[in-house]
Amino acid sequence: MDPCTYILREGDDFVIVTVWVDDLLLFATLDRLIERTKAGLEAEWELTDLGKPVKIVGIEIELGDHFVTISQRRYLENILRKEGMEKANPVGTPLDPGVTLEPNPDGNVGDWSNSYARLIGELQFLANATRPDIAFTISRLSSYTANPTMQHISVLKRVLHYLSGTRSYNITYNDILGHPNYFLGYADASFVNTDNLKSITGYVFMMAGGAITWFSKKQSITAMLTTEAEYIALSKAARKARWLRNLFSELGFAQTLPTTIRGDNKGSIAMSKNPQFHKRSKHIELQYHSIREQVQKGEIIVKSCRTNNQTADVLTKPLARAKHKQHTAGMGLASA
Repeated sequence: MDPCTYILREGDDFVIVTVWVDDLLLFATLDRLIERTKAGLEAEWELTDLGKPVKIVGIEIELGDHFVTISQRRYLENILRKEGMEKANPVGTPLDPGVTLEPNPDGNVGDWSNSYARLIGELQFLANATRPDIAFTISRLSSYTANPTMQHISVLKRVLHYLSGTRSYNITYNDILGHPNYFLGYADASFVNTDNLKSITGYVFMMAGGAITWFSKKQSITAMLTTEAEYIALSKAARKARWLRNLFSELGFAQTLPTTIRGDNKGSIAMSKNPQFHKRSKHIELQYHSIREQVQKGEIIVKSCRTNNQTADVLTKPLARAKHKQHTAGMGLASA
């Protein structure tokens, strides 16, 4: 079982307890299991029952008959208020596609105060918890935390302008009756950035109409070809799929079908399926070839998708407004 996640089963019924420091959330198929679990916990520790969950660790929760919505509007508005930008004019994207981020592009001494790092940290939590639409931009900006320049500070302010106009965004998970219990992944890569020649990996997994986990980060090795960068991204996504499958299995929701991961690079998809590409891929670190084993075992299926339908695109590069909005909506992120 994943650390801080516990489950008790009684036949087909169950109760799940999740723990975050001193906050708990309980999920159960029957009310009596909730009551019995609370009574058992209260017998050991002093607890305060807050009733129906509406917020945990800064994440706001709305429960409906057939949906669950998560957001961080209050957390975001506190950040905007602190920065004096609660009434900032909105912009359509967190990062202008025409801007090339560089380390100290003017050769000047950067801002050594901790205000940039503090704001990056606050927005990183937002990007990790409920706002995948800013994950790429915050990941890129965090690379310059040690010595940010006016360019980086200006781009960070633009993120706040974007958030000011999208503060009501949330992720909604719908109870789709009769829908198979599975999740779907998208994996993408952006080949080499200008400052250190490293590519960007991005992936997202969807379930019940919303994103359940996502990732945007610079690759640790230098890819020599676009196909290699895309293959590394697929491999990273495949490892996350294995973790998700194990977690769901331990919770009692074993995946009866292979997990589909969609990519938009035919060469990398072929490499994941066919070990005969050895000459082209023998220089790639062995850890990334585990995806082939997962494909052969039937744990995952790697399928092709059109670039226009590649939801993970928003996690690897700055996009024009229309494309950014399309892929953001594709992750189930929308206004309340």
